[in-house]
Amino acid sequence: MAEYSNAELLNGILGQNSDALRHLYKKFLPLVSTMIKNLHGHESDANDIFQEAIIIYYRRAKAGEIDKSMPVLPYLMSTCRIIWIKTSRDRQKENVIELDEQEIIDETSIYEAYRENKRKDLFYKHFKLLSKDCQNTLKAFFAGQSFAEMSTKLKISSEDFARRRKYLCKESLVKSIKSDHLFKEITALDGNEPF
Repeated sequence: MAEYSNAELLNGILGQNSDALRHLYKKFLPLVSTMIKNLHGHESDANDIFQEAIIIYYRRAKAGEIDKSMPVLPYLMSTCRIIWIKTSRDRQKENVIELDEQEIIDETSIYEAYRENKRKDLFYKHFKLLSKDCQNTLKAFFAGQSFAEMSTKLKISSEDFARRRKYLCKESLVKSIKSDHLFKEITALDGNEPF
């Protein structure tokens, strides 16, 4: 197996390079799996958490929030540990795992990114289920277009109908999201409704 430098791994994650990602999984997933098992988890938990950590790393690196000199492995291990601790705490409130002061500081931002990923995944999952008309209407609304612009660009008969369509599409999206079992999981993570 070819070795990758930190910069190559970072670029591989950002570029979604399948060889670099395969290398990450082969080399680092067993370490994460061992850590999760030592924290009373299962291998399936490790796979899910490792995937979540890579997504968090990708999004934060893409946003320029990660120092490129920071080694990938410690970041992923720390992120996996924090996600697992939070997840297991949510599953069993009586299991308390002590964290040192620095991990508590890091934990908050990483866990916020984890929750944000969950919310985005749920939103996009249900957004894709909407009709093309609804998707286009909501995209125009999210882009800040006025109802007059929406009616012209989307060939809707009037501003009032554009307003009504936006309302109905939004209601349909919210209803679909709230009917998903993952909505309850995310609500539990947030302590309130995430949308």
